[in-house]
Amino acid sequence: MRAPPASRRSRATAIGATAFLILALPFLVLGVFFLGQKARLDLRCEPRAACVLTSSSWLSHDEVGRYEPQDIRRVDVARSRSTRSGAAPIFRPRLETTSGAQPLAYQWTEDESEAAAFADTVQRYLSGPRTEALHVFRDDRRASLRVGGAFTGVGLAVLALCLWLAARTVAHRRAERTVHPPP
Repeated sequence: MRAPPASRRSRATAIGATAFLILALPFLVLGVFFLGQKARLDLRCEPRAACVLTSSSWLSHDEVGRYEPQDIRRVDVARSRSTRSGAAPIFRPRLETTSGAQPLAYQWTEDESEAAAFADTVQRYLSGPRTEALHVFRDDRRASLRVGGAFTGVGLAVLALCLWLAARTVAHRRAERTVHPPP
C-alpha cells in the first residue's frame, strides 16, 4: 500500500485524529458512567439522633435520607420475584420507613443468610436502647471499578493516539507549507 502524496498527509492524519476522537468519546462517557454508580451504601446511627443513609461511588457521595427513630418501621430482606422459570431467588436487605423502602445494598445476593445477617444487625440496634453508635455499610463498587476503569483506560489510550495523530497533522502541515509556500 502506498503512502499518500506529501500534499495530502496532513489531511489523512487529520481525518484519522478526528475518527479516533469520535471513537474515544463513548469509552470515556461509559467509563465515567460506571465509575459514577452509587454502589456503596452506608447507614450511620448516632445515639438519640437520626439515622443517615448515604450512597457513594468512586466519584461522588450523596445523602439518600435522614430518618428519625420513629420514622423507621423495620429492616427486612427483600426477595426478587423473577418471572423466569428456574430463576434462582436473590435477596437484598432494605430499610422500611414511613417515606418508603430504601435498599441497604446496591447489588442483590444469592445468599439469603448474608442479607438476613445484615438486616438483623440493623434491626437489633434499632430495637435496642441505642446507647452506642452504629455504622454499617455494603460496598459493591468493585465491579464498577473494574468495568469503569477498563472503559476509561481504553478511552484514554485512544485519546492519546488521537493527540499523537493531531501532533503529526500539525507537523505535516508545517512541512507542506515549507514545500508549497502560499502565494
